[in-house]
Amino acid sequence: MAEQIDVINPATGIVEDTVSRAEVHAEGHWHQVFHCLVIRREAGTIVFQRRSENKAAFPGKLDLSVTGHLSAGETPLDGVREAEEELGVRIDPTNLVKVGTRLLADDNGEGQNRELVHVFFMDDDRPLDAFNPPADEVSALIEIQADHLLEILGDPTLARPATVFTPAEGECGDEDEDEQAVVAKGTMRRDDLVEGSSGYWVTLAVMAKRFINGEQPLAI
Repeated sequence: MAEQIDVINPATGIVEDTVSRAEVHAEGHWHQVFHCLVIRREAGTIVFQRRSENKAAFPGKLDLSVTGHLSAGETPLDGVREAEEELGVRIDPTNLVKVGTRLLADDNGEGQNRELVHVFFMDDDRPLDAFNPPADEVSALIEIQADHLLEILGDPTLARPATVFTPAEGECGDEDEDEQAVVAKGTMRRDDLVEGSSGYWVTLAVMAKRFINGEQPLAI
């Protein structure tokens, strides 16, 4: 059966209907999604995922650490299941920090995106190679200093150093003798990121920097 998604009233968040994911994007229905940015506060860094080249939307682009649609009947915190699906780790919902909700609308990716986005931060200091993303979802994890992220968002001609973790091929990053996980030095540019609605990436970066510094409020 096709994945079912709740259609919501964007002003109230009240569920008005339940339809297939394909219909949601074909008709431009408002629906809910989960965004989570993993932040390593002690290191002052932010973790991004590189979407698999097999993804229908934005293949090969860098995205938040975890993103995904909320299925019919799910609440925002139920989005933690996406962390297991995309990063191969379990997340305790109580460790999430709610940053806010945001309405995003564009016609990129799967079709007509009309999304109520629930945004969370998570302080997680485990190293990149402690994650176990499945290759069919995530081709790499990228870690960059928060200050460097702000720099490249301000100047698309810049490239800044980043750490790149490429998991081993196979389901959930299972390693074999020929293809091992690799952590290497790389770079990151503004154009590497998923095309976002106006100001979203900048707002996330500013709030992530505030989170690292222990500042309040956090809001998008």
